[in-house]
Amino acid sequence: MRVILAFIFVVFALPAVAQQEQECRGKQAFNLGDGAYGCLDEVGTSSITTTQTRDDAASEQIRSNQVGLIRVLMFGTHGSSRQVVGSRLRTICQTFLPTFNAQVTGRKFSRITVAMVWPRVANKGDFVPVTTSQVDVQVAFSNGKCRGVRFFG
Repeated sequence: MRVILAFIFVVFALPAVAQQEQECRGKQAFNLGDGAYGCLDEVGTSSITTTQTRDDAASEQIRSNQVGLIRVLMFGTHGSSRQVVGSRLRTICQTFLPTFNAQVTGRKFSRITVAMVWPRVANKGDFVPVTTSQVDVQVAFSNGKCRGVRFFG
């Protein structure tokens, strides 16, 4: 009986921890199980601008593509290694892919940008090169089915 009660607590009570954060009140909460938890901030579309320049700078090609966007607010254990961040981003993408598809019905995207925003962690410049910010943003993009992540740069 204790095992069943403990299981119920883990499954239903731990995601409620994210609701204690002021930024997450009224938003869909989740728990990654590795000490990090958060809530869904935004699902929608964004754009990625790709620039290609020749080595001799004789010509430049600029492309802008419409992509999907999943942005979450994160709290708890902050990780900075790309392996941990990539695993978290892939899990978040897979978790909120049905929500994303319901939000942007009738459209197919070849890329989905996934961003983890840590409101209480100072930016170290690892993923977004802004060193004076008090918010750390870890961002990458995935394919339309969330099978893997690729970091920008």
